[in-house]
Amino acid sequence: MSELRAIQALLFDTGGVLYHRPRQNRHLQAFLEAHGLRLRHPAVLEKALRAARFDAQTGRISRETFYDGILRINGLQEEQLFPAGRAAIYRDAIDIELFPGVAEVLVALHEAGVLLGAISDTPHRAEEKIAWLEAHGVPSELWTVFLVSADVGVTKAEPLIFEYALEALALAPHAVAYVGHATAELLSAREAGLVTVAFLPDEYTVEADWTVGSFYELAELVLG
Repeated sequence: MSELRAIQALLFDTGGVLYHRPRQNRHLQAFLEAHGLRLRHPAVLEKALRAARFDAQTGRISRETFYDGILRINGLQEEQLFPAGRAAIYRDAIDIELFPGVAEVLVALHEAGVLLGAISDTPHRAEEKIAWLEAHGVPSELWTVFLVSADVGVTKAEPLIFEYALEALALAPHAVAYVGHATAELLSAREAGLVTVAFLPDEYTVEADWTVGSFYELAELVLG
């Protein structure tokens, strides 16, 4: 029997696994251009916002404060424009597309008795992300656990967040698999004792127990 067929629960990363954002920053870019500004290069933004992003993801600063930082780095100064700028950034956040098969495979796994959970590094609250997914056909009742870093105060770089998920599931680590795409997070999950599954891994040398290229392949491994 395949090891994954003995799995009782699956935990998923969200962005990069359940969904992606093919139209990144389109609302922010339109907002900035309407006010005579240009969106800065993603590499510049990432470097400038790295510390603030971590603080927002772990709840040390509010999402609004983080959004304001994005606007200021892009050159916005007029305080009266910040609410509209924040709204543009949030519209980009919710502008997601599921990867093929996500909704139907999650439903099939749930119906087969596999417990489902999600773990996300994000400044957005769990109920928001559950609603985003539900709007794209993923019923909210599928989730046994849905942890976001802003709520629990730690990111997937630390095994502790996976331990929180195990506690919520009331399962031993070897009975749970984490499906992710980033090497560091997969290694963190492995350190917590979980089985690891790399989904469309972002590095060819990604370390994981299993690798899948689609949700249909994942369903075959888990359900047979």
